[in-house]
Amino acid sequence: MKNYSSHIGIVGGGIAGLTVGCALRLQGINTIVFERADEVSEYGAGISISPNALRPLQKLGIKDDFVDRSFVPEKAVMHYQGKEIKRLDTEVVTSSRQKLIEVIHQRYAGLGGEILFEHECESLDESSCEITFTNNEIYKVSHILVCDGIKSSIRQNYFPASGVPAYSGYSAWRGIGLSEIKDIQFHFGPGTHIVNYPIDHEGRTSFVGVVKTNEATEDSWKIKGSKEVFLEDFKFYDEEIFSMVSSSEVIYKWGVYIRPSLNSMCSKNITLLGDAAHPMVPFLGQGGCMAIEDAYTFAILSGELDCDFNKVQPLYEKIRLHRNNRIQSASMLQGKLNHIKNPIAAFTRNLLMSHTPLLAMRTNKIWNYNVDEEISKALS
Repeated sequence: MKNYSSHIGIVGGGIAGLTVGCALRLQGINTIVFERADEVSEYGAGISISPNALRPLQKLGIKDDFVDRSFVPEKAVMHYQGKEIKRLDTEVVTSSRQKLIEVIHQRYAGLGGEILFEHECESLDESSCEITFTNNEIYKVSHILVCDGIKSSIRQNYFPASGVPAYSGYSAWRGIGLSEIKDIQFHFGPGTHIVNYPIDHEGRTSFVGVVKTNEATEDSWKIKGSKEVFLEDFKFYDEEIFSMVSSSEVIYKWGVYIRPSLNSMCSKNITLLGDAAHPMVPFLGQGGCMAIEDAYTFAILSGELDCDFNKVQPLYEKIRLHRNNRIQSASMLQGKLNHIKNPIAAFTRNLLMSHTPLLAMRTNKIWNYNVDEEISKALS
């Protein structure tokens, strides 16, 4: 057994795991990240990061590098059956998950953070804080942060009442091609919707098409799909919307899976962050943002409370549980609104979007969340 009892052990080297590693290292707290893959990588899916997550990234010294490698669109434009219904100012940064993880990993390494690859968790002892991996290595740490995603085996074993991943009723196509669009483009249709946005200044564009269907698709971002089948699923849309598809080297299809909301994100020496705690449908663009908020919150509390995790965990849960569960629920509702089939209901939705401030008000409520203010209130 390797004694890392002066280190917080982080299981998973994705957005949540690497961000919490950076935040902890900035406060002089030792960390070690255990990643099951043989390198830090992420399939080239698009991602948008809104102001509520950009603020902590700025505090961590990550935002500027991320923005430099990404795109900052000025507008988000909504369409229904080819007609524009709403145009909004936006403050998000659009990029790829791969770029975001690269930037966070580089920051973590620059802060002296340690990461071990090819370490897949097999079991753990939450009383002694010992983690056993499939390569037969055993590590003793001071606390265990679980950041290994929706399929987290640790969540499954230590939060058994929380349920297994379940198909959400949505399947999605994605790819990255070339186009000249400069804004975020939403296109709504009966039982479907499409989102396109630039991810850099070279014309690379993320496209995602979502279909409401009872036919479950596997929960994997690695399954290649057929462009012909993709176009058939969205045959009622103007072909110009898919101008970037022909230049995409490959297109993927995956099932969108969720898990039930938790009543607790903590158990003894185990704390859940990111998708391990609250996987959500992507219709508000908040999955990665919630992971960043989680990571920053836990790290700042750990620094302020001298890693007294008996104090850290209740405050972390107080700050994060309600917000995460609320965003999970709101994301599911947004999916229903995006995929309305009834023409009268769709007309009403479009009318509310175009002639009322409801959309901007709800968006601002999410984006205006200030994680530092919430931490200060919890500590006072």
